[in-house]
Amino acid sequence: MKSIFSIALLALTLPTLTLAGIPSLLAPQAAAIAQKDLDDRGLQSEVFIADMRYKKSSFGEKAHWEVLWSEGFPAQTAGRNEIGLKVFMDGNYTRSVR
Repeated sequence: MKSIFSIALLALTLPTLTLAGIPSLLAPQAAAIAQKDLDDRGLQSEVFIADMRYKKSSFGEKAHWEVLWSEGFPAQTAGRNEIGLKVFMDGNYTRSVR
């Protein structure tokens, strides 16, 4: 009886554990957001998406896609260069600068 209960419990929780690691915003969607940002600023002929990585949430930082540009360019803050975007699972993003 215990083994049947254990199997049933495992069968119910396994799909939940599997789905927990899947980002709610998929890579093509994050790439489209980043590309639209480049297009809106007229940078599509100078800069392109060079790398994308999924970063799980940790230590107070939300899960996000890290999108890196092919080359940095001057940011709005003087003396800094924009190197990419952080695209969060709700579709909002922030610029990554160094």
